[in-house]
Amino acid sequence: MPRLDARCEVDLPVNVVLDDNGSDGITEKEAKFSNVSLGGAYIACKPPYPDKKIIGLRYALPRYGEFEIVGEVVRREQQGIVTRFYNINRDARLKLWDYISENLTEVETCPYCNTKITQKLRRCTVCGWSLNFDSPNYFIEHEKESFLQRVATRCNSLTLEDIYKVLNFIDVEILKIGKSFEINDEFVGSSRGMLDVFSMIRKVAATDLPVLITGESGTGKELTAMAIHERSTRRDKPFVPINCAAIPENLLEAELFGYEKGAFTGAFNTKAGKFECANGGTIFLDEISELPVGLQSKLLRFLEDKVVERIGSKNGEKVDARIIAASCRDIKSCVSKGTFRGDLFYRLDVFSINIPSVRERGDDKVILARYFLNKFSKEMGISKVFARETIDAIRHYDWPGNVREIISKIRRAVVMANDTTITPKDLDLHEQSEQQGITPLREIRYSIEKEKLIEAMAAYNSNITKVAKALGISRPSVYSLKKKFDI
Repeated sequence: MPRLDARCEVDLPVNVVLDDNGSDGITEKEAKFSNVSLGGAYIACKPPYPDKKIIGLRYALPRYGEFEIVGEVVRREQQGIVTRFYNINRDARLKLWDYISENLTEVETCPYCNTKITQKLRRCTVCGWSLNFDSPNYFIEHEKESFLQRVATRCNSLTLEDIYKVLNFIDVEILKIGKSFEINDEFVGSSRGMLDVFSMIRKVAATDLPVLITGESGTGKELTAMAIHERSTRRDKPFVPINCAAIPENLLEAELFGYEKGAFTGAFNTKAGKFECANGGTIFLDEISELPVGLQSKLLRFLEDKVVERIGSKNGEKVDARIIAASCRDIKSCVSKGTFRGDLFYRLDVFSINIPSVRERGDDKVILARYFLNKFSKEMGISKVFARETIDAIRHYDWPGNVREIISKIRRAVVMANDTTITPKDLDLHEQSEQQGITPLREIRYSIEKEKLIEAMAAYNSNITKVAKALGISRPSVYSLKKKFDI
């Protein structure tokens, strides 16, 4: 197996610094680095060798001066000791690499795998490591590549669930996506679909583009909008959500655009609308597909000139509000039916994000369930765990209500479970239909979805765009179904 760091032969004096137990000071033994890499060195020294595991190393590099680092003795041999560098800082590593690279210019063997080099090569044909040591970016590029290999090696011993935890940690603690938005605690997940969503959030957050978020009810469309707002330059300004389906049509215009005093019966005072309230920030229009056609034209006009005209007002007011819209319906089909303006759709659909349903997110079901179990247990000051059969039930259940259903069922189970172990019955996931000899709906849905996908793929010669259009779903959903059914 090739090394992860280039090693070269040197003749570099080094002092081995030892802390003498029971004495008032330290002792130093003169020795030499006979070969060295960024990760460690072979120290040729006279017997008796240091019997301590952790030793100090003081050496001087030509042109760079003296360095002192800590080494860990990993092996003792007849002619010396093999030492791993324990806490070498960035500056010392850079200077050491300059010294090593100078000694690698005329090597006849690969410093990673010892393969004999017969001609000048940019990359070893055996181990694959770059040999272009003169490149100014070599150190940085190799550091990153070797680190990723170290991570991959360690991941080989991890379970799939452990790897999900690692990915979740990277997303949340390092990349600051998903759960890192403090207002979005339930925005967790490590599936490919959700990682794509997190990536798109990062990309679009820094812009002022309109965003259209699609996905089934309960998948987290508002959380996605909040995540975009919180990562944008507008984060210190208002985030104003409004559900277009929850407000009667005759009141919606007043809510969105405001009104002047006396504009209609009952308008006793002037009132600013949601757009004005969101000035400088973001307005989130949930269930945009339910917006009446009359208001669609007014929204389109706002997108074009950023001017809000209150009901009863003769003059408009300039408002700087970013629009993020969402819908659980296929707006393209609404356009074809004439219930949604095509020009408005294309103005909103500048950047679209599709939130996958929970059933499309693989083991995210279990990750979400455990997250909310821990959260609700902590809130109530109790300790609850899932039985093994409960994990299987969570994994195989379709969760038609998506994340919202997971939250509801687990909160109820934490309260209602008599034991510390939560069973499928506590979550209301026991298969009553199977006990009665009736085929579960999820199995029927699975068979129909697979059959229709195969038919569409054959009919359109695997053209994903045409398949998605024929089935009335998004392209990412087609890819998810192909993966799900292994097609």
